[in-house]
Amino acid sequence: MKVGAACLSLAVLIGASGCGSEDGERSDPFTKVEQNERAEDVRAEGRAAPRWERVATLRGSGEASSHSVRVSEGAVQWRIRWRCRRGRFAVSVDPRPREGNPLADKRCAGRGEATTIDTGKLTLDIESGGRWRAVVEQQVTDPVDEAPLPAMKADGAEVLSRGRFYPIERRGRGTALLYELPNGRLALRLEGFSTSANTDLFVWTSETERPRTTKQALRSRHEEFARLRSTLGNQNYLLPRDADPDSIRSIVIWCEPIRIAYTAAALR
Repeated sequence: MKVGAACLSLAVLIGASGCGSEDGERSDPFTKVEQNERAEDVRAEGRAAPRWERVATLRGSGEASSHSVRVSEGAVQWRIRWRCRRGRFAVSVDPRPREGNPLADKRCAGRGEATTIDTGKLTLDIESGGRWRAVVEQQVTDPVDEAPLPAMKADGAEVLSRGRFYPIERRGRGTALLYELPNGRLALRLEGFSTSANTDLFVWTSETERPRTTKQALRSRHEEFARLRSTLGNQNYLLPRDADPDSIRSIVIWCEPIRIAYTAAALR
């Protein structure tokens, strides 16, 4: 009985964890990389893991108000999240969403959220009995394409080290560049980066020169400093102010829920 319960618990853990599956399909997170390379290449072609991007921040003070927002035509869905103090908080959308109007009609005080899949130019009519604040976000799967930070191109900026991503438990491609900015702050830039299109991934700095397995990545001295912004594209990160460049020998992309290393880049 104990053995059966343990097996059931493991199955539930793997099935429910976001970054252990590919595009919602269940898979063994410890399957060898070479067995998944072709399938991952097809899935990752021009498509990143879904992520939420802010479209607008809205505020009001108890009177009915109208707000124009534009949701990308390529967005998977969008949502409005709000906080209000008293009375009711109601949101109607023009053009009328598939869910119908009002999209939301809740009592305050507190927090709330409503989601719909309609995209394009939208008008949100909001009614509330008191002060409120709302954030409109869209969920997208296109690659991130951030330009280098201005400080990366400024006089005195220096690339301290760089490295190419290689696979550990999942595919990884692209280049990691560790910068020292003119003010002494360290920054990381990922260029041409891609890994499996899943969520719940984090960026680590590691003192291990070239971790080859999850066990090596986990047992080495490391620092988690950011959630991975996107599984595809060019992106920038500022490291903590106390980060020591001499101790950063590799960058690891880590999946926290099931604790596996996806990919890493040895810095030289």
